[in-house]
Amino acid sequence: MQTEQLNESILAACAKIAPLWPLSHFVAVNPFAGFADQRFAKVATFAKRIQGADTVMPRAWFNAKFKSGDLGMEDLRTAVSTATPEVVDSFEAYDEPLTVEHLVSLLDEPSVEETLLYQTCSFSAYLDSRVGTNWQYVIREEAAKWCAAYDDEGQSSWKFPWKDLTLYQGWKEAAQIDKNPELCGLIGFRKMVQSFPDDPDQAIAQAVELLEMPESHVEELLYRILLTLPGWAGHLRYKDREYEIRGGSGTLLHQLLAILLNYEVALYKLQQDDKDFLLGWQRNLLEEPENLGATVIDLDLAQRLVWQSALESAFERKLRGNIRPEVAEVSQPDVQAVFCIDVRSEVFRRALESTHLQVQTMGFAGFFGLAIDHSVPGLGPSQARCPVLLVPPVKTADHCGGMASYEFDQLKFTKILDREDKRSWKRFKEAAASCFTFVETMGLTYAYKMICDALGYHLTLQSPDLGRPDFLENLDVEVRAEMAEGILSGLGLKESFAKTVLFCGHGSATKNNPYASGLDCGACGGHAGDANARLAAALLNQVDVRPALKERGITIPEGTQFIAGLHNTTTDEVTLFDTDAADPAELGKLRAALDQAGELCAIERSALLGNAAKQSNTVKAVRERSKDWSQVRPEWGLAGNAGFIVAPRKWTQASSLQSRAFLHEYDAKSDPEGAVLEQIIGGPLVVGSWINLQYYGSATDNTHYGSGHKSIHNVVGGVGVALGNENDLYPGLPFQSVHDGEKLIHEPLRLHACIAAETEVIDGILQRQEHVRHLVENGWVHLIALGADGRLWARRQSDGTWKQTALRAAAA
Repeated sequence: MQTEQLNESILAACAKIAPLWPLSHFVAVNPFAGFADQRFAKVATFAKRIQGADTVMPRAWFNAKFKSGDLGMEDLRTAVSTATPEVVDSFEAYDEPLTVEHLVSLLDEPSVEETLLYQTCSFSAYLDSRVGTNWQYVIREEAAKWCAAYDDEGQSSWKFPWKDLTLYQGWKEAAQIDKNPELCGLIGFRKMVQSFPDDPDQAIAQAVELLEMPESHVEELLYRILLTLPGWAGHLRYKDREYEIRGGSGTLLHQLLAILLNYEVALYKLQQDDKDFLLGWQRNLLEEPENLGATVIDLDLAQRLVWQSALESAFERKLRGNIRPEVAEVSQPDVQAVFCIDVRSEVFRRALESTHLQVQTMGFAGFFGLAIDHSVPGLGPSQARCPVLLVPPVKTADHCGGMASYEFDQLKFTKILDREDKRSWKRFKEAAASCFTFVETMGLTYAYKMICDALGYHLTLQSPDLGRPDFLENLDVEVRAEMAEGILSGLGLKESFAKTVLFCGHGSATKNNPYASGLDCGACGGHAGDANARLAAALLNQVDVRPALKERGITIPEGTQFIAGLHNTTTDEVTLFDTDAADPAELGKLRAALDQAGELCAIERSALLGNAAKQSNTVKAVRERSKDWSQVRPEWGLAGNAGFIVAPRKWTQASSLQSRAFLHEYDAKSDPEGAVLEQIIGGPLVVGSWINLQYYGSATDNTHYGSGHKSIHNVVGGVGVALGNENDLYPGLPFQSVHDGEKLIHEPLRLHACIAAETEVIDGILQRQEHVRHLVENGWVHLIALGADGRLWARRQSDGTWKQTALRAAAA
């Protein structure tokens, strides 16, 4: 195989691996990101064949949904009439009628899946299937332990001795002295390691040649081998991606592929004397599909895809009824409150709008248009507080703000000292000399702490960062004015300013939760949004910025004051920052309204939080979940998300969307060129699809796309979690993030993006945003155009055309 062709196959195989962010800033990721350019149905078949993963719920689940009335005959008829070509081909190939009556008649029958005769597998998997060995497990555990040692972020007491080498070189050094593979039966492995090439690309080429991989199958086989260790492969893909988006070149995933192939080669060499076995392996590689299930999608899968579409049709029907463009204009508000588009903001915004306060709420990506690399003195490395699709160009940090400099320095010193004390104590606890005596000598001293933790006394809820955030460089007023204009343009807020404008970021507060950052703001890269909110408010309050904005056509009244806040999504409490210049009376009204909204929100959320709803003081019960170190479901995060609405808030203000929709403020009339809409479609919508498909995968197949039960999670290297004593990382959300123990809380539906713009404008954007067009045309996201005035309901088809359901009443 030519080197160039092999390199292309390696790159293509690696590109199929979805990145896995570390726990310190965990963000939801589309597990199918590497397949966005392929049809959803085809990927479902491929995933089942290559790793046994399910991407659609079982028939019994749809049966329960149908019988409960969550979807009806009308929805099923819609799904049948709009079935994709892959589904139609499957029914025709199996000579089955694609009718509503036939699908309903099959509901109570057990699923009978076709057993695929043709299945891509590694040599170790082939050996296991023929001989009954367990080499796949051995390889997975061996490779994973060295990944964990090499990539440890300070959790381990014993540092990997070859951390200054590359991953592949470090593995070679370690594997040459490790007897474990030989004890497992891989005879002579240490000597084999010495003979392996020092260059990982040469090792891959050698393995491809020795294993005699057919050129037509190389990419698929390499991808299958990477799936031996999907968690670490995902994390190394993340690290490579971080290098690449900053202009560098990442090779960690290539190195892991070389390591895994070396194990395969070692196994192959042990079987070299068994010519019949090796011939069987070669026949397996060259075998062509012999059954319909390998050439068209499996019939059972095709049937379930129709039911999936029917359930999504039912959601779309309800969503259409909740978007009401005919709602009349609201009067000039006393307060304008800008929240993140996060689905958890929907219920809080609705609650706030129901209070006595005359308030207009708006939705905007929670980093508020400020992609910053923010550092808090004394608290470690800086944090990229922006969507992971971006590289933050601006550095910021907390400074003394309103406090005296000596107070700020003392606070900073206290935080540094506290951090170092914790590190020293951790090193002492885990030292070899302490491992046998620590519990006996120090155990009783932890009794008081354990009692307080159990009662929730020690948890400090989300607190503001140290001091006030500010830019590290002295930015020119024109640069700051451009930033401010970008914020207001993204919001569509260029006139009719209220007296008080609140930028409210969000974060969370939980106890004993490795996935805590996953409950923070995804638009802030898995961090709280307080720094971004405070910077946005401060920027728009600066006396030299407002005249510069006026020159750009945006006049902010002199009496308008911008303030910042942080919405704790676990407790529904809001903390306000930097309110020195705000009117005390107006501020008091706002605080009261926020407190009232928080209580209303907690009461509404309690219905899904089990025992909280059964206690006398519901609000207190909901908030105490954040302090409970045994609580595996402190909040539901973004479970239930299925809609993404880009439209004026007044179109949905009269409806309860039940925390199921992202809400982004947009008015096409103020964006005639579609520039703002293009930013929304290319940024927040993509992030929304990542979140949606992360929850989708974790709900449909938690074994392959989730991270299993929290009760047996072990943090590995400080970067991810493994189950029990396993060494591979798990890529998605815990079972408890999508399931309440009896039923799924997250209903796995693909995202419905409803955009208040004309189809021509959206088409133009999709022509320029190829990756978004792939998501839409290949069935990963449903795109619906509402028209600039809401008169449309047109859904984009896979061929790029629009299917209009009906005309509706236009906005008033």
